[in-house]
Order: sequence, then structure tokens, then C-alpha cells
Amino acid sequence: MGVAADSASASRERFMRIALKMAERGMAAGGPPVGACLVRAGEVIVAAHNSVISELDITAHAEISVIRQACQELRVLTLEECSLYVTVEPCLMCLSACFYAGIQEIVFAAPISAMQTFTNSELSLDIGELYPGTITGGVLEADCLALLARWQPLTGGKC
Repeated sequence: MGVAADSASASRERFMRIALKMAERGMAAGGPPVGACLVRAGEVIVAAHNSVISELDITAHAEISVIRQACQELRVLTLEECSLYVTVEPCLMCLSACFYAGIQEIVFAAPISAMQTFTNSELSLDIGELYPGTITGGVLEADCLALLARWQPLTGGKC
């Protein structure tokens, strides 16, 4: 592995740790431990967690929240130069939002099948076949899976 690859890996882990911190906040607020951050040019633009339960809004996934906030803060409708870091592989709704926002790169920790284990209500598909941008999975996956395992007993497996 070269210096550039080491640097890219370190950056991915740094941003994923921010997403994990947001996921922990979401879990502390009584929701599923899913966090995300949107990065442009090596800087975090926004970070959020899943707030479906606290907002009583089924669309309040972490990915949707960061897209909404970033578009408002940047006053744009496209996020083409951005990378999304999220603790769990995006669902179909969030993947679609990423597509329409023009997000070029998605980096996730745990596969959606891990969330399915706890919620039994996730649509699962191979996002690599659908999404035209770059997708990288498994970044700090063990950390995310450990967080999901801590959440499961608190929720009884329901989202």
C-alpha cells in the first residue's frame, strides 16, 4: 500500500469516526444508531444522525438530513463535489437522494443487511449495480457493528 492509499484510508476513517459519533448521538436520543457526514474538499460540511423517531418523520434518515442541510447551507441543489460518509449502507430512498443530489462518492461502514438483522424492515439491494458514483464499504465496519449490537437490546429490534 502506497502513501496515497494510506492517506486516503486515514481520511476515510477520520470522516467515518465523525459519522459514528453522530450515530452514537442518535442512539442516545432514542433512535437507530445511524450517522452521516458530508465532506467537500477534505472539510466536513454537515453531520447528522437518524431522527426518524424523534421527528416522527420516516424520511428523516441521516443521509437525507445531511443532504437537506448541505443544500440549504451552501444554497445549491447539487452536491457534485461531495462525499457522503454513513455508518450503514444507504437504503434505496437515501441512495436515490444521493443520486439526485449528484453526490459522487458514498463511503459506508456496515452493510444494510446488518441493520436488517435488527429491524427486519430494510429493502436490500446491490447498490454498486445501481449507483453511478464511487461506493466504498467496510470502513470501520467492526465499530459500526458493535454500535448496532449495543442498540438492538435497547430497541427490541424495532426501528
